[in-house]
Amino acid sequence: MTDVAVAGPDNTSSAPLIVHSEGFGDHPAAAAVADVEVERRGVSRTQLGDLLADAERTRPLLVVLDDDMLPETGKPALAAAPERPAPLRFLGVTERDLVGDSSLADDELCAVFAPTAEPARIARAVRAALRELRLEARSLDLERELRVRSAQVHELNRIGVALSTERDYERLLDRILHSLRELTAADAGSLFLVEDAPQGQKLLRFTVAQNDSIETPALVRFTMPLNTKTLAGYVGVSGEPLNIPDVYNIPDDTPYSFNKGFDERTGYRTQSMLVLPMKNQQGDVMGVVQLINKRGSEERLPEPPHLCRDIVPFDLLATELSTSLTSQAAVCIENNALYEGLSNNIQELKDTQAQLVQSEKLASLGQLTAGVAHEINNPLAFTRNNTHLASERINSAKRRLQVTKWLDELDEPSFERLRIADELLESLSEDPALREDVKEVQADLSSLGENQRLEILGQFMDYVSQAKEMQEGNLIELMGRVQTLLDESFIGLGRVAEIVRGLRNFSRLDEAGFQDADIDEGIRQTMMILREPAREQNVNLIADLGLTRTYPCFPAKLNQVVLNLVNNAIDASPAGSDVTVTTRERDGNVEIFVRDSGHGIPEHIRTKIFDPFFTTKPVGKGTGLGLSISYRIISEHHGKIAVDPNENGVGVVFSIRIPVRQPGQEEPGKSGSEQTTQAAVAEVQ
Repeated sequence: MTDVAVAGPDNTSSAPLIVHSEGFGDHPAAAAVADVEVERRGVSRTQLGDLLADAERTRPLLVVLDDDMLPETGKPALAAAPERPAPLRFLGVTERDLVGDSSLADDELCAVFAPTAEPARIARAVRAALRELRLEARSLDLERELRVRSAQVHELNRIGVALSTERDYERLLDRILHSLRELTAADAGSLFLVEDAPQGQKLLRFTVAQNDSIETPALVRFTMPLNTKTLAGYVGVSGEPLNIPDVYNIPDDTPYSFNKGFDERTGYRTQSMLVLPMKNQQGDVMGVVQLINKRGSEERLPEPPHLCRDIVPFDLLATELSTSLTSQAAVCIENNALYEGLSNNIQELKDTQAQLVQSEKLASLGQLTAGVAHEINNPLAFTRNNTHLASERINSAKRRLQVTKWLDELDEPSFERLRIADELLESLSEDPALREDVKEVQADLSSLGENQRLEILGQFMDYVSQAKEMQEGNLIELMGRVQTLLDESFIGLGRVAEIVRGLRNFSRLDEAGFQDADIDEGIRQTMMILREPAREQNVNLIADLGLTRTYPCFPAKLNQVVLNLVNNAIDASPAGSDVTVTTRERDGNVEIFVRDSGHGIPEHIRTKIFDPFFTTKPVGKGTGLGLSISYRIISEHHGKIAVDPNENGVGVVFSIRIPVRQPGQEEPGKSGSEQTTQAAVAEVQ
């Protein structure tokens, strides 16, 4: 990541502090404490309570209690001090008896020495107490971080679900920016999308702007070149985030600069800025998000000149969270476009089919809908099942972590451990494998005393931990299986995206001009659409495709011819037989063969099958336009289509030959094109 300056994550704890009386420097034990390289602070007896309650509540403290720090009763002034989030220890250097002092918790008083004790012993005790403080502070930090991370993952999942279900494109973009600002406490923000421009150039389009502190002018969507001169352009080109504490103090040696125009027009003061790329799963930058002015505390920034003091830099945690969310957002934008494209393609199919004879239209639409729906439902069902299994395993890992934590927290009060254990038993009862065991344990516990309950609970939790590890492996192995499930789910979703792209390519009705196209790929997509009708007939589709490059053709129309021929072959073939599509280049021609194992076509009607409205199918199942339109499409390619008996005498083979080099390689006259436009959606003879 490229940073002008990056603020580190917030520290909830800091280095330990030794607190002693103001006159401790003259104490016999002072030399032992002075040898320890830790910050020390001298306070009066009355200042100790204030210190514990206010300034150093989040800092681990070691308080050295000598006679000057203790009142006449022998108890330090701690009663008014509230509960501290950081650990606290006391070390006595006095003749007084502190062990029975009710104002000091047993685990807080680490040692008591006589003032005349050997300094080396006191120094060792001080170092041991400091080590204990550091360990406890680190443990508390980890617990806090775990809670924060868990809440963040939950929030990211919630936002991800909300974004993935938004179908309105404009609302989706608005929600993406709002969610990122909410997640990072940004006062304002803007969103740019990357667009293609002529001559292969890229542009950034300003799309969404939000600001909580001022009324923004009406949004004017504009474009600007995608280059490194602007902050958004730099991130769009490099694909790396920028985290800038103050955009008015960007070093002169950077390639980018901040545009002050908005601030000058509105009186707003931009300071901290986090600029993030939105990358899809292929790593391509689809857009750029600018998050502006992270709020320190206020929900709305005050008016200048006090504005800057309430703004803080975006920290590393904000960068990590927003980077994760921008990746989800990019996928949501891409999926939204795929969904919209699929909707548009379906609408195109419907509009074009209105030009066909009604029965032809209904047959084709039913065929496409059944095939595509089946192909999409299969990977979706697989993904849904994997997601369910992953969720179960994550829940199991969560319960195992809770059990391990309960077993490790031996210092908790008994009543608190019992309360947590009751909640944990309820959670474990959700596991079918443990449900009966949990019921038995709960029944056994009802009549036992506190110590017996803790003993039985400890044995049961040990059993659960060991049983789950034997059943599921360790947590790393379990998470590995979860990752495998998620990876497989991504493969399933990729299959859905592939199907949608295939349908989109197949249905491109605007490809009227000649162009170089992958004929084999078009045939694969066509056979994919017909896979379900073939399954219903128990017919095997076989692709023997041997073309190795692109060829000039009308790709959508050529796909339509293959669709007609393969669909007819499926109808004519008996259950258990094969329909084979073969391609090759030979003698200056692209050759396409469609073979079936059906009952064949009598010789006396072979010369009629390409006539308009000629059909051998029952009334209502075909209009007789399919082969006629196919014949015209092949003629547009200056090619030939013919039908002959198979070499083995079973079924027929339709052969298509198209010249590799088309005359002039120009689009034929409009009359022929208009006559065949209506054939660009599935026609069945």
